[in-house]
Amino acid sequence: MTMNGFGRAAGWCARWSLVLVMAVGCGSASGLPGERAGADLDERTGADLSEEAAAANPFVFRVDSEPYGISMKEWAYNWLRWEYSIPAATNPIIVPGADYDQHQVGPVYFVPDGPNHNDAFSVPRHKALAIMLSQIANDFPCPDPSFHPAPGQSLFDFLSAGLTQVNDGITVLDVALDGVPIQDPLRYRFTSTRVFFFVGDKSLAAGFDACVTGSLQPAVADDLFLLFKPLKRGQHVLTTHIENKDGNVFDRTRTITSE
Repeated sequence: MTMNGFGRAAGWCARWSLVLVMAVGCGSASGLPGERAGADLDERTGADLSEEAAAANPFVFRVDSEPYGISMKEWAYNWLRWEYSIPAATNPIIVPGADYDQHQVGPVYFVPDGPNHNDAFSVPRHKALAIMLSQIANDFPCPDPSFHPAPGQSLFDFLSAGLTQVNDGITVLDVALDGVPIQDPLRYRFTSTRVFFFVGDKSLAAGFDACVTGSLQPAVADDLFLLFKPLKRGQHVLTTHIENKDGNVFDRTRTITSE
């Protein structure tokens, strides 16, 4: 299993592939939306809430939207597919200072959650920005011969056991673009309801995620994920502050030049 973003920073379990953790029985971190209080809120329709969220967060695509014809959950999966596609020697998730502009095809620019907590980079101004705040991912198969479903247990249920623990423990999540806060960022949580598939570069098996096979393999994930709409030309600052119930704090500042 791998952790990315806050999941990795918090250091949860014991078999993780780095964007948050590499540990047996671990995953990639994210956080469930908290319950809302108030009868008036409960009585509002999904459409009302979607319109409200869009108005409150004009910089990001809505949770229930399908940017460029793809669901937000699938874009979160695509972030993992992107990070796993890059060889370990040049992977910006692993290597400080590695070029972000690798395998960046299509309308979305994937931003790594690597070792640099204060990073600066440039992006094409016509591309959306994929930001993983916290990810716990569990993949299969693994070298450990005991790591497999019990008799009668589905692979999905096996991989999902304990998957949400890291993101469930997040108590504070603050995200701001150019000083403007993203409202209720914990709503942007995407948890697998089925397995999805990815292909990881085989070099990642040594030190990042021992379960990477180099061929198509199944995984599940629990993601806190934002997809920012293309930024206006110029320099922007994206800040993230995360705390969890164990007292761990994770801060990151990104200076982004849209050109």
